[in-house]
Amino acid sequence: MLIQRYFETRLELIENALKSYLSFDNIYSKNLIEAMRYTVFSGGKRWRPLLTIAVYEMLTNPRKNSDLSDIIKAACALELIHNASLIHDDLPQVNDRKDRRGNQSCHRKFGHATAIMAADALYTIAFEVIAGLSDPKKALTGVRMLSDYCKTYGMIGGQAVDLLNKRKVMKLNTLRFIDLKKTGSLLEAAADLACLIAETDAETRQLMINYTQNLGYAYQIIEDIIEDYNRSGDDLDFSQDFIPTSKSSYTGLMGFDKARHAGEKLLLECTKIIRPYPNNDILNEFIQMIQERLP
Repeated sequence: MLIQRYFETRLELIENALKSYLSFDNIYSKNLIEAMRYTVFSGGKRWRPLLTIAVYEMLTNPRKNSDLSDIIKAACALELIHNASLIHDDLPQVNDRKDRRGNQSCHRKFGHATAIMAADALYTIAFEVIAGLSDPKKALTGVRMLSDYCKTYGMIGGQAVDLLNKRKVMKLNTLRFIDLKKTGSLLEAAADLACLIAETDAETRQLMINYTQNLGYAYQIIEDIIEDYNRSGDDLDFSQDFIPTSKSSYTGLMGFDKARHAGEKLLLECTKIIRPYPNNDILNEFIQMIQERLP
């Protein structure tokens, strides 16, 4: 109950902040603004901003009467970038997704040109938000961090490699690179920004980055297991012979048992990393939520 209450209160802070960042009105670009809001408020789970805040609060324990304004800015900057990346990812020239979160994808509802501009605008607002950290030095470092996690050796680089290999049977190292960069980069950024604002030492920073990297990678492996069975993760029937739907997946490249073991091992590493820290209940909850998806 306490954990549920924690998520509810932090989600409320995130939603209110996102609304304030997208509260502008301009009659000449009304369609653009609608496309931006449509994407950001279309039912995302907000895992990245929640993770950012949870790492910060574990390291600083400020849950009582403390100012969370800077960490909320960092969290929302990540969420804005994540949503921008989804718009680009859904475009016909990329993954050609017609639906996202149970709704029409942005380009299907607003047109390709408006969707591209909406994503571009969300990127720029994200950097404006992180540049607004109360400490100018942290703000500058935060902008650089976010840039590094997004660019050619980060999220966008992972997307590029994914596109390049879309119709190929990938090697395990290639698939791992794609997932660690395309999906994992913003999770690592969540830990890195939390450590920046919490003013941790280099060792703690690396541990938190390792935690989020392992967490995200485990999630990708488990999603592959579920997707390759082409069934809901709640009622998989493993009495049937295993035939992966894709050779370019962890189950296709490693087999079910090895993929499952790899996911479990990564989650165990996450548990070990945060074990020494008091107030690690929320980060343990992230581990449990992924663990429960394991068949």
